[in-house]
Amino acid sequence: MTSVVTASPLKAVRAPACRSSFPRGATPRAASVAAVVASASARPSQRWRQRYSVSAASQSNPGRDGDVSTARGSHASAKSASRNQQVAAASTSDSSIKAVPGDFRIGVVLLGVSVFLGPVCHLWTQFGIHAFIGATLAVQSTRIRFRFSDTDISIVIVPPGTADSTAEEKTEIVDNKLQGGGASQWSFESVQNWGFWFPGFPIWAYFTENQTKAEGQLHGFPAIWDGKKMYEMMLTKFPPDVYPNPPLEDWNLDTAFESTQLGRLIKTKLSDDQLVALKETKGLPLVDNNK
Repeated sequence: MTSVVTASPLKAVRAPACRSSFPRGATPRAASVAAVVASASARPSQRWRQRYSVSAASQSNPGRDGDVSTARGSHASAKSASRNQQVAAASTSDSSIKAVPGDFRIGVVLLGVSVFLGPVCHLWTQFGIHAFIGATLAVQSTRIRFRFSDTDISIVIVPPGTADSTAEEKTEIVDNKLQGGGASQWSFESVQNWGFWFPGFPIWAYFTENQTKAEGQLHGFPAIWDGKKMYEMMLTKFPPDVYPNPPLEDWNLDTAFESTQLGRLIKTKLSDDQLVALKETKGLPLVDNNK
């Protein structure tokens, strides 16, 4: 039996090949990696071109940098001017400082008393005490000045014989060595109470403040200053005292007697003419000519 082989009518058809953008012989994965590397290598050159173009533009237009520098200089000048104005304002505020003039009359009076106690009464111990205190107060009255500003009271030392304006311009404050150190400068707000012995006959002044110590610190000063001026400053600058103080217009010897219990008791022993004389005496008897 003979077998017959027939050919199939169907013909094999080749599919059209897809065109690829990758290089021949390279796989798609390798091609993508190569593209990323090429892009990364191109970025630095692009950045350099941008920087170069900006630098070239700034060199071609130097006015822009000059404007910036000018603006910065103007801003610095404005700051400097503002700082100078603040310093000038501070100097103007310092002009409100008033110094109380010194007064050596209490020291001179004590020296006169010492001469009477020694050569006349032959009380040499009392003579030495009064002479020492009188000489010390007389000398200190030429050196120590009390100053009042708008906010505080301070103490400065000036050369003997200088004008009061020297004390007002002085910036160095006395160190308060007797009470633990620190500047002898206290704000009016820290003053708790104060007193003046005596209005019309100045001998002593004191005040208590809580700036040095929270519980209060007492400061006392003998009358080595112009009593009337000191009283005026304390009366107008310090807070009201615990005890009422007479106004400055009533400054006379009668107010000095009225300020103490002993003085009021002495007034009960005086005649009417003597009471009138007390009210007419303004200042230290036999020393102050202001009547």
